[in-house]
Amino acid sequence: MNIVDSDERDSTWEQHESSFRVYFATLPDRAVRTVDVSDATFTETLAWARGEAQPNETISIALIGIDNRGLRGLTWIFGMDPNDSSESELHDRMLAEMLEEHRTRA
Repeated sequence: MNIVDSDERDSTWEQHESSFRVYFATLPDRAVRTVDVSDATFTETLAWARGEAQPNETISIALIGIDNRGLRGLTWIFGMDPNDSSESELHDRMLAEMLEEHRTRA
C-alpha cells in the first residue's frame, strides 16, 4: 500500500451518480452472473449484494466507467473478476478480500 499526501484542488471534475457491476461467482466452479446497479451508493450496493448472494457465491463489485475513447470499462473497488488469473500481489490481496467476505457471510 502506498500512501501520499494529496491536494484536493487537483481534481477538475466530480461525478456523484455512479453505476456498479456486481459479480456473483459460484464456488468452486466460478460460474458468474452479473447485475448492474445504479442510483445507489457503494455501501447500499454492497449491502444489497450481500443479501442477494447465495451461500455458495462470492461477491465482487466494480465501478462502471467510460474511457476517453467512449469504451465501457470497470474499475474494481471490491474483489475482482473471479475468472481473472492473478497477475500481481495486489490481485492476490483483492481475491483474498473477496474470499474472506464470503467466509464471514456464510
